[in-house]
Amino acid sequence: MLILSEIRELAEDVIDSLCVVPDVAMRTHVLIGKLKEEKPEVVAELVLYILEQVDSGDSRYAVALGCLDVPVITEHLGNPFMSDVYTYARRNGLTVLVNLLSRPEASRVYIEEGGIPEDMPAGVRIALSRTQNRHTLNALLRDPDPRVIRTLLCNPRLTEADVLKVSTRRPVSDAVLREIYQNSKWIARYTIKKSLILNPYTPTEIGLKLLHFMMDQDLREIADSLDVHDLLRETALQKIDSRASNEDLLID
Repeated sequence: MLILSEIRELAEDVIDSLCVVPDVAMRTHVLIGKLKEEKPEVVAELVLYILEQVDSGDSRYAVALGCLDVPVITEHLGNPFMSDVYTYARRNGLTVLVNLLSRPEASRVYIEEGGIPEDMPAGVRIALSRTQNRHTLNALLRDPDPRVIRTLLCNPRLTEADVLKVSTRRPVSDAVLREIYQNSKWIARYTIKKSLILNPYTPTEIGLKLLHFMMDQDLREIADSLDVHDLLRETALQKIDSRASNEDLLID
């Protein structure tokens, strides 16, 4: 039987290792290295503990949640291992974890028509995304190439309003929205998190992770949205109910 103190100790070790790594992709690989050393049931309890700590407002654990890339982790740990993690979570009623591991499709899927519509080569557009020219930046906000968006997000002239134009764009490819999610500067903004959740083209697994940061009024908005995946609406309602129950316990 797993002991909470052991999971807590393991979680603290994971957080300490992740916090010294500046890049999200590198953090994911550090996390994978830690998970490889554990059994499926320990991995399940560890991830659940991370989710609970994010819910409690511990900002350190947001670092772990940000690099919890389920497809990449599955690729490295293997489908049989992750299937065992999923089975453990399902058998023990860990609904939040089951939802995250189920990796459902986005509510809507972007289908690119005829490749890149711009006449300009992608390499040139990537170079231009470093420009200081406002007119050029505005045009590049609509670029479908995630490499262009990745470079654009690092441009010091970019504002939160600019990023919101990308994160709320419909239709848009999931690869473009992943670039925003993986950018540590912009995903730290509450409005950006919320806009990604409400965009039906955002991968559902990303929306599920970002739900843990939402305030109650925004959870209600998500629960009422007809655009997002059913799983996001259901999870938002569950979180509202869970928080209300916790408040009742505190009052009692």
